[in-house]
Amino acid sequence: MNTHHHADHTGGNGVFKPETRTIVAQASVPKLMFAAAERAAKADKPTAGPDLTKQTFPDTTFTDVWRRDFGDEIVTAQYFGPAHTGGDVIVAFERANVVHLGDLVFNRLYPVIDRPGGSNIRAWIGRLEEAVKTYPADAIYLCGHGSKAFGVTITRGEILVMRDYLSALLEHVQREIAAGKTKEQIATLENLPGFPDFHVPRPNRLATNLAAAYDELTNVPAV
Repeated sequence: MNTHHHADHTGGNGVFKPETRTIVAQASVPKLMFAAAERAAKADKPTAGPDLTKQTFPDTTFTDVWRRDFGDEIVTAQYFGPAHTGGDVIVAFERANVVHLGDLVFNRLYPVIDRPGGSNIRAWIGRLEEAVKTYPADAIYLCGHGSKAFGVTITRGEILVMRDYLSALLEHVQREIAAGKTKEQIATLENLPGFPDFHVPRPNRLATNLAAAYDELTNVPAV
């Protein structure tokens, strides 16, 4: 199961392929994998994206929900809409009561906001709220990335920390735009106030987060 198209989540497909019957992903993932590789090639930065000649694409895709009973476990993958990318799914292991959020949560880390790959911050906030409403309060939640201090195993309540960060990011950038600041000026902020657990010295991902928020709020096309 690929939770989305990024190389750190699909790069193992070629290793698993000989040992598995199928590789499953949301329907947008193969084309997003291909587009990311094309962008990297055009930018003459082959290390910035997966090599098309070495990729192993998902061979089973679904639009909204995929569910299979494996006897001792039932696995469900659900797509709620654009968020971190255009193809993020949440994977639930129903009997184990484990929910994998993919990269919908970067636990106390400034996230990757992949606008060319379909990310939408406002929609991402909604996806996190849907996850909290959809899955059990007592489930074990896993996320794709976490800081050393907080790790990748989280509670359902910690999903809302990610939501609050994204909401604060948009609100901060909107205020700065209203104050007449340019994208370059806005992106100089070292750390976002109110989220000390996220803070690390520059260079960090906050600059790209601020720029992505600016582009979304000002309707700059994602390229």
